[in-house]
Amino acid sequence: MISKKNKIAVGIVGLGNTGKQHLRFYIKNNYIEKIFVSEIKKTKKLINTKVINDKNLIKFNKTKGKKLLSISNYDKDHSKFIIKYLNNNHIFVEKPMCRNFKQLNEIYKIAKKNKFKNLLSSNLVLRDSKIFNKIKKKIRNGEFGKIYYFEGDYLYGRLKKLTKGWRGLDKDYSVTLGGGIHLIDLMINFFGQLPEFVETYSNKIVTSKNKFKFKDFTQSNYFFKSGAIAKISSNFGCVHKHQHVLKVYGTKKTFIYDDMGARIFNRRDPSSAKIHMVKKLYNGKDCLLPAFLKNLKTKKNYKKNVMEEINLMSTSISSDISLMKNKKVKIKKYI
Repeated sequence: MISKKNKIAVGIVGLGNTGKQHLRFYIKNNYIEKIFVSEIKKTKKLINTKVINDKNLIKFNKTKGKKLLSISNYDKDHSKFIIKYLNNNHIFVEKPMCRNFKQLNEIYKIAKKNKFKNLLSSNLVLRDSKIFNKIKKKIRNGEFGKIYYFEGDYLYGRLKKLTKGWRGLDKDYSVTLGGGIHLIDLMINFFGQLPEFVETYSNKIVTSKNKFKFKDFTQSNYFFKSGAIAKISSNFGCVHKHQHVLKVYGTKKTFIYDDMGARIFNRRDPSSAKIHMVKKLYNGKDCLLPAFLKNLKTKKNYKKNVMEEINLMSTSISSDISLMKNKKVKIKKYI
């Protein structure tokens, strides 16, 4: 039996598709004692004894003991809740956790001031991918030799979400922060280091005749100290199903993942690659929550995890800064 002192109270902000998946997970998890929901009307089929109506999270805020705030509302409000609650709560947030350096600096300031006592993690679901984690392990083991080029394409394939959904009504939407960030996260993890500079290009051809105000296609080039280069595109207007295309080129091996499947090339010979079909890249929008809760219980590497999130956001925001300034920019590194 789990002792009461080890149980966690959860506050939930945002009950769209992702938020509901998170709520289902929390309800089933024995470590979760109470769930404070700010939008109780959206939980009719999910309500049980754990769920508490808490419109402004006042009850959640007054609860003692270990607490977790789960954020999956609109992108523009993520940082507001992190800044308000990080000092006294662990936080699991849908990406992106913020949108600009002013917000990021405030989050970093709070985390540093409280000596990283609370865990902060983003819902970047590709971290759950077995095939990508397998490749990362091989890279770290040196099987690929030196990585000299990384290429990722975030193919959104959901044009109506831009033209008819909340993204089109947003005052400051970014396809890089809204989608390409998944591949930026993989890039940093595969290289095991941050890039030094970024240069971003864009266009708005697909949505030029509708109300979506922002660039629907961006391409960022990242430059590493080793001389390696990466290219990541956020292709939101494409005529294609939702997909993540990934290519990693090393001096010894090449990895490619696309609609044909996943394959590793060991020689400069097409027949050297065996194709592995991947049914699912990750296991749902709640796939990272088990590891997050496990990390809460072990209390290990809070600072390391938080700093990885901070530097991922710095890299991603710098990509948009490059686009706005129309020039290559140096990426700020937080330590």
